[in-house]
Amino acid sequence: MLRVPKPALSILVGLVVVIASACSSSAATPGAGGTSGPTGGPGGASAVAANPNDPNSIITQVLSSSTAAKSFHIKIEVNGTIKAAGLQSAGSAAAGLKGDLKLDGTAIEGDVDVANQAAHLSLNLPPMAALGNAPLTGDLIVKDAALYYKVSLLGPKYTKTDLGSLTSALPVTVPSADPSALAGMADEIAKMRQQLDAAGVKATLVGVEQIGGKDAYHISFSIPLDKINTEIAAAAASEAPGMKIDSASFDIWTYKDTNQFAKIQIKGAASMLGNLDATITITKYGDPVTVAAPAASDINAATP
Repeated sequence: MLRVPKPALSILVGLVVVIASACSSSAATPGAGGTSGPTGGPGGASAVAANPNDPNSIITQVLSSSTAAKSFHIKIEVNGTIKAAGLQSAGSAAAGLKGDLKLDGTAIEGDVDVANQAAHLSLNLPPMAALGNAPLTGDLIVKDAALYYKVSLLGPKYTKTDLGSLTSALPVTVPSADPSALAGMADEIAKMRQQLDAAGVKATLVGVEQIGGKDAYHISFSIPLDKINTEIAAAAASEAPGMKIDSASFDIWTYKDTNQFAKIQIKGAASMLGNLDATITITKYGDPVTVAAPAASDINAATP
């Protein structure tokens, strides 16, 4: 059986928490004192008017959010192939990788309770040579400042990790769900948008599409590949000469009635590294969520 280093696995599952936290920070109702929106569902928000013909106006309303959604359902889907040769030539830690990483079918899905800072997510990975050609499944629970995870390769029981010690080992800060943290996240997103504007990224309104049975604005962003590739060439001249991105796209969908994120899709391809298609879909804002910690008998006695 393939043995996966538990510290490395902890970092991987921690990144899931980062993604979920970032989405919860972005998934906020516009303006202070928002009330139930047109859907009438719990945690809904009344939308601040945005110019439906101006993508920048729509984005501004999303970024002006200040109150966290109470809960949501998230689904992260990843498809594509990462080339082992490209990772090796770039001096990656995966230099000993046997065969390309075929990610088609990779998915993380579950519910997030923002108000109580809890989540329950499932993980599915397709068979990979690096994992012994066996599919990998996992279960992740965040409850009461602790992370519980179990992965099919490691046995049937959960491992418990203190969330504070885990996030301190990550190269980024995991935001909490309180309003002050959300305001800080909104500021960071606004700064990022300014940087994208300075780089020449343009937003285009594609139209209105259905996400989870609700109308959502579809906005596409242009990617300045020439500028990005110039920076890559300067940074990777010695380690990976010739490295460049051949194609890239970034699209977002925001619900019309609440100005909340509905979907985020990022695609990219590079002849040396392969291709990647990642999609995050967020639905069921405000729906009741119950997250429970595993029973003591289902948790490994030993601490990694």
